[in-house]
Amino acid sequence: MKFIKLLLIILFCFSVEAAAYDLTKDVREIRLNNGMRWLLIERHHAPVFSGVVMVRAGGVDEDLNKTGIAHFFEHMAFKGSSKIGTKDFKKEKPILDRIEEIGARLSAEECSQNANPEEIKKLKEKMSDLMRDAASYQIKNEVWEIMVRNGASDLNAYTSKDITAYHASMPINKLPLWMSIISQMVKDPVYREFYTEKKVILEERRAGVENNPDGKMSEIVLDASFEKSPYKWPVIGNEKDVSKLIIADARKFHQRFYVAKNMVGVLVGDFNTENIKNLLERYFGTIPSGEENRDLRSYKDVGGKERKFKFNARPAIAITYHKPTLPHPDEFVFDIIEIILCDGPTSRLEKRLVYDEKDARVIYCSDSFPGSRLDNLFLFWAEPNETSNSQKIAQKIEEELERLKNEPVSDEELDRAKRKVTASVLYALEKNMGLAMALAEFETIFHDWRLLAQYPERIKKVTSNDVMRVAKKYFVEDERTIVIREKGK
Repeated sequence: MKFIKLLLIILFCFSVEAAAYDLTKDVREIRLNNGMRWLLIERHHAPVFSGVVMVRAGGVDEDLNKTGIAHFFEHMAFKGSSKIGTKDFKKEKPILDRIEEIGARLSAEECSQNANPEEIKKLKEKMSDLMRDAASYQIKNEVWEIMVRNGASDLNAYTSKDITAYHASMPINKLPLWMSIISQMVKDPVYREFYTEKKVILEERRAGVENNPDGKMSEIVLDASFEKSPYKWPVIGNEKDVSKLIIADARKFHQRFYVAKNMVGVLVGDFNTENIKNLLERYFGTIPSGEENRDLRSYKDVGGKERKFKFNARPAIAITYHKPTLPHPDEFVFDIIEIILCDGPTSRLEKRLVYDEKDARVIYCSDSFPGSRLDNLFLFWAEPNETSNSQKIAQKIEEELERLKNEPVSDEELDRAKRKVTASVLYALEKNMGLAMALAEFETIFHDWRLLAQYPERIKKVTSNDVMRVAKKYFVEDERTIVIREKGK
């Protein structure tokens, strides 16, 4: 069965590879009057469509003492707008304004060196009363229920270090409804239940980071690997920062980044491009134009560090190496290296450490951790078996990297890696949402969706000499950071 599945993927790769190159012919580009970019692909297979609106606003855009604010908009997305989620916004709005005012005063008092417990108590009681009053005007989950009732699937919002995205798939006759609701999500947040969601986010952080061995280790890996880069902190933010965030912080972030020139929209499905231009202008053309968010600074971080910590969980080791991101040509080589080293039971590290020598329970690699907008990390992550240890695993990873530097990869192994990379890219584009998401990410993060169309050809050109050269250049001690989790309290 596994052989048949692999064969189908390989055959799929060869059968649709040419179609990937035709993306340059299939994609229609529209720029609204306010500067918002749209990419449209007509697919008339079924009366449905998938849509994405992506904002170039993620964790990398936060200030040092305001980490986690980008992630708040993911939580605000389904709270509604001035038109959705409310029974009477004219009556609700003054209460929301008072919540914003009291929330700012409460945060300032709690952060003060001379905090007054009595004043904090009074402000909390006032906040509780206001939130109860506001709730009487609110219609919870109305955004979600409207969308689902009208056939939405793939409905969600998410935040990464690089971007924030809003997406859904729907029947094609619901396209105006999709535009109406998604446009309100991005242009008209009213920060409903902001302080309730702050508590939710802090609990998410406690569960996913503070009390989670892998979450805690990921945070330490980022902190140890980066000194200057905004990749240094997790998407959810630092606990101290999140606890101090107020609505004014969110409003300032939204005004700066949620502007038309900083957004990309993608639609893939059964529509006629000429018939929806006016709809796009109607629903998204009122977003303020603003300025596109460009990463003008580069961050040069160095490795050479090792950090250990204790946690009541299985031991683990993470090894990172600094590396460039797209459009740097070496990024395509790293995609091949990731497959050769870590992708499946025939890959070098998994075969050796997990199956043959049984030193590791699992080993995982990523060549774009924790994001792709800025220079990032090649990550190795492994959990040793009871009969092994992290030091032994680190040594064997180093041995495989030295082998990669000094022994040319065979034609057979290189071709197999190329097929896997290409198949994974092309397979992701088969579905409307996969294609919409990929186009949005390449255009939003790299300012060029055509890199996606070029991907199979760029992978095809990678040679064994490229693999050796890149391994020698980047897998060096000066770029390496090691984090070891030891069992304990």
